[in-house]
Amino acid sequence: MNDHLSTDLLVDYLHGELAPEDDALAHAHLSTCADCRREYDLEASLTEALLASAKADEREMPSLVAAAIWERVRQAQPGPFTRLAAYLRPAIALPVAAALVLGVWFASPYSHHGAPPRIDAMYYLQAHAAQAGTPLSEQGGPPVLETSMLDESSLPLIAAHEGASYASSALVAAR
Repeated sequence: MNDHLSTDLLVDYLHGELAPEDDALAHAHLSTCADCRREYDLEASLTEALLASAKADEREMPSLVAAAIWERVRQAQPGPFTRLAAYLRPAIALPVAAALVLGVWFASPYSHHGAPPRIDAMYYLQAHAAQAGTPLSEQGGPPVLETSMLDESSLPLIAAHEGASYASSALVAAR
């Protein structure tokens, strides 16, 4: 923009269609260049004249034509498909909404209350006793556990049962 501003650039500046940096440069150039300022004023007066001319040529729609259009709109009967769609809209919308609500409910982690299921440690002890051939109720005294089957990670599982004191004492005694 070292030279004079082009007419297209002036029109874009006049209508606010330039990028901010180009707008600032055009504004700075117009404040220093009298020739470009004169061209800008000419474009501004032409724009105002065109807007005034367009406003003077505006015509209103005759009231009789507008009334006839509104009367036809009021008397228009919907087609059979439009009436059917209007009739079925609640019948379709309600089941879809119910399905969405149920889907959100069952997919939500808040819908499942309570603790996750746990397996009792005594089940594993009884299964081992069944494999040995003697039920736990017939064994004399507290159940004795083999240390080869127990390690540090299995102790919390065994401690969850009421007979855990026997298991932990057997584990401690075996070490």
